[in-house]
Amino acid sequence: MDIPVNAAKPGRRRYLTLVMIFITVVICYVDRANLAVASAHIQEEFGITKAEMGYVFSAFAWLYTLCQIPGGWFLDRVGSRVTYFIAIFGWSVATLFQGFATGLMSLIGLRAITGIFEAPAFPTNNRMVTSWFP
Repeated sequence: MDIPVNAAKPGRRRYLTLVMIFITVVICYVDRANLAVASAHIQEEFGITKAEMGYVFSAFAWLYTLCQIPGGWFLDRVGSRVTYFIAIFGWSVATLFQGFATGLMSLIGLRAITGIFEAPAFPTNNRMVTSWFP
């Protein structure tokens, strides 16, 4: 099998995209773990029991899981760039506002919103990898 002489070489943009995906995945996992690290302090500050803290963790997990398929559908409709922008911006704002939570319900709501916006990131990562690295 002969390789064409003028075959396109992988450009810098391809590897820059891979770096961006890697950074986004790292931020996703750090965002998921950061609340677990701070949970003892949050329980103390808000007077939350371990069971109630479980609701906070579950709020993220349930909405993240339930929004995977709708996130993929949204990705198919608007494309990777728009989906990535909305997802990263949305979960960043929700995470920022978690610092201003005043009680259990606001914390649960903000974690749920974080799960909603973080859900399309994984399908977008898959789409970008299959597009840029066939």
